[in-house]
Amino acid sequence: MSTKKKTGQKISLDDALQLAVSVHREGKPRLAAQHYEAILQVAPGHPDALHYMGLAQHHLGNHDGAVNLIRRALEVAPDYVDARNNLGNVQKEMGRHADAEQSYRAVLEARPDFALAHNNLGVVLRAQDRLDEAAAAYRRAVELSPKFAQGWINLGNVLKKTSDFNEALSCYRNAVLITPDNPDVYRSLARALISQQRDAEALEVYRQWEKVEPDNPVVQHHIAACQGAAAPERASDSYVQSVFDRFANSFDEVLAKLGYCAPAMCGEMVTALLGPAPAARPALHVLDAGCGTGLCGPLLKPYARHLEGVDLSAGMLAKAAERGGYDTLREAELTAWLRSRPDAYDLVVSADTLCYFGALDVLIPAAGAALRPGAHLVFTVEETVDSAAAPQFLLHAHGRYSHTEAYVRAMLADAGLEVRELRRVTLRQEASRPVAGLLVGARKGG
Repeated sequence: MSTKKKTGQKISLDDALQLAVSVHREGKPRLAAQHYEAILQVAPGHPDALHYMGLAQHHLGNHDGAVNLIRRALEVAPDYVDARNNLGNVQKEMGRHADAEQSYRAVLEARPDFALAHNNLGVVLRAQDRLDEAAAAYRRAVELSPKFAQGWINLGNVLKKTSDFNEALSCYRNAVLITPDNPDVYRSLARALISQQRDAEALEVYRQWEKVEPDNPVVQHHIAACQGAAAPERASDSYVQSVFDRFANSFDEVLAKLGYCAPAMCGEMVTALLGPAPAARPALHVLDAGCGTGLCGPLLKPYARHLEGVDLSAGMLAKAAERGGYDTLREAELTAWLRSRPDAYDLVVSADTLCYFGALDVLIPAAGAALRPGAHLVFTVEETVDSAAAPQFLLHAHGRYSHTEAYVRAMLADAGLEVRELRRVTLRQEASRPVAGLLVGARKGG
């Protein structure tokens, strides 16, 4: 069989498929899909064309269509192992972890030496919190393919979750030896060391990473954090954007597992200060300052005639838009945004954002100026225990700042904001330890 080029010249189906696949690999799934479709018009049961058309549809966002096409390929060719593995990959990315597990296990029945399928099985087992089984799958992957760096990283991540830190560190170090130019390896190793408060060792890892990416703002920030001296007064815009754009897709899931409750506590403080949300149409102009993926949105919307969200991360804002509830979402640096909006808000809420600011002597006055007389500011910070020797703010090796209560109160007073309520809270768990914080509600006079 053959298909025709636009010139009328006939080419074989194999040549047509190779052309379509090469276009697909160039990152042009829509054009590739047109080529696959032409093949399928001539040969509707062509298993390769069905398989690759399924992948193209997945890349175009038609995930259900992708599953159906790859299943059709497997009906024609039940032993098509690569197609079955990719069926698992699509199901995994759709969050259909049980289905993906079934697909990967079928792959491994046919090819028990397929290291990548063992790794993929580990991914979906971990997603189902079956950590011991996931570790076993990853171990098998690296046994079969000792140079498989991502397999070592994944095994390290699971072992860190199960508190087997020494073996986890060994896994990460194996990955460094295999791919010394891979930033993800250094990121994983440094985080594991920091979780064990081995900051000096983490600093050395960041120094190695710096040689690979000397201009990476994440590296620069964490080197300063681990050094513990001459720390910047706030995290740079580029650091925040880099970290949270990368984190956006998994943010809600990861924080839920850490018992993250800053948005809920801010919502409770709003209710304590303002009373229950009005049954009639709300009247307040509300800002979610550092809105992230929009976790505060549903808590603030009942009070808001107009609800704005502002964040530096485009990735986070995209998730907030998907969640819905906001009247406007803006990508902007928080202090600059507040300064540009004098007397604009009846309520400003900032959950778990000020931990990326050290000095508050600019941000808090900007927030105060953006409030109308009688309006409220609600926020959280991580807490540094007050003592005679305690600095007003401190940058920790994990990259976030903490503040003393005395410093927070002083900054609010200087900005003309009266503390109405201040609570000591636990913001989340980190490395199985509670993260102490302050939940603050303040009011502007007038």
